[in-house]
Amino acid sequence: MSATPLPIRAARRRPRPLIGWVLLMGVLMQLGLFVYTTAPGLAGTSDSRLYLHAAHTLRATGQLLHPDGSPYRYWPPLYPMLLAAVGSLNGIRLLHGAALLGSLLLWSWLGRQLLPRRQALLLPVLLALGTPGLLVGKFVWAECVFMLLVAAYAAALLQWLRSARGEWMAMATVAGLLLPLQRTLGLFLLAGVGVALLLGTWRHLAARGRWLLLLHLLLSGLGGVLWQAYALLVVAAPSRYHPPRGWAQLLSSAADYGFVLGRWLLPLPASARVGLPNALWAAALLGLFAALWPRRRPWRQVGALAAPSTPDAEPANTAFPATHGLSFSTQLVREVLWAAAVALVTLVAGLTVFAQSAAGVHDAERYASVLFGPVVILVLAAWPARAPRWLGALLLGLWLLGAAVRVAHVAQDLRRVPPLAPASFPGPELHRQRVGAVEK
Repeated sequence: MSATPLPIRAARRRPRPLIGWVLLMGVLMQLGLFVYTTAPGLAGTSDSRLYLHAAHTLRATGQLLHPDGSPYRYWPPLYPMLLAAVGSLNGIRLLHGAALLGSLLLWSWLGRQLLPRRQALLLPVLLALGTPGLLVGKFVWAECVFMLLVAAYAAALLQWLRSARGEWMAMATVAGLLLPLQRTLGLFLLAGVGVALLLGTWRHLAARGRWLLLLHLLLSGLGGVLWQAYALLVVAAPSRYHPPRGWAQLLSSAADYGFVLGRWLLPLPASARVGLPNALWAAALLGLFAALWPRRRPWRQVGALAAPSTPDAEPANTAFPATHGLSFSTQLVREVLWAAAVALVTLVAGLTVFAQSAAGVHDAERYASVLFGPVVILVLAAWPARAPRWLGALLLGLWLLGAAVRVAHVAQDLRRVPPLAPASFPGPELHRQRVGAVEK
């Protein structure tokens, strides 16, 4: 694999004042919404109590412990370690805000690499108007940092696929290693990524490239696997598995995710989840993923070091043979995002059947929050190029209007959630999540 660096979309990616202003608008919108919802203070749930208690014991004793004194084991260790480092609820608020901002900037950059110019221009505003980041940012949950890590991993992976440079492989591997140490769901995302990369690249890579790819995937999942082994074998945590609940539970979980992802795109009322049968929402989920699949297009048969022939052409990809065209890495990363989203939803829904994993639309909103950026990018990538311009403008306008109305309602709901007391860092009182999916 060559290590020759290449200019990346030099003709297309000159600084443009408009994209800068749109990005600034998205940043200000997201920061404004976050400050508004968290001004009374961050809120907590039972999960938050365990995170905060583990962080408190780490600062006090150097060990991650549960409230009963047993070793911390039910969730990965990275988030309570970060909480211990920031040391206060105000510090956690800054951590969440910075993570959400970094996630928006990274996904906006990825949108500029993966999308046509007009769709990429809309992406920062659509991301800023999303409710998933606002919801998880209000609570002491691990999702905000998890969203940042996923965005960083996707960006580093794209750069590695384009340039084949070792430093980008190292960055992608470090980000991948941290994913399952922040949230166990990171293993599910990496499973989807691994399948997409192996199927999409294996036959095109030389032996050295295959070994590098396998090494990257192995190291990325190593931390999560070792933590799970520690929790199950060393600490001997009680098994969270139980007899299967049956296909009805799987259908219900699939319906929850169909409803949650559908609400990102359509102005659906909360009553629609219980007003329509589970089978219909599950079918909607399958239909959505089928529609978002990045359909392959013929690659340009050009040399690997050839300059882009048009302003919209992608840079040559030195990680792959010269017979590949300029769009290979873009197509592959789109497929990676799609496969990661499908893997997470499928495995989490399946886990609710066999394990003591929380189920329901509230948890579906929380677990799916990390997919908001990828799903929006896939929707914009799948936008029909030959659709009448007036129709596209109308649909996008309705999408933006619906997103703005919903995020305003959710922001008001979140602001009213009782905050944690400033002295509650060792662990807040239980507060059940009842915002987002149900109230509005």
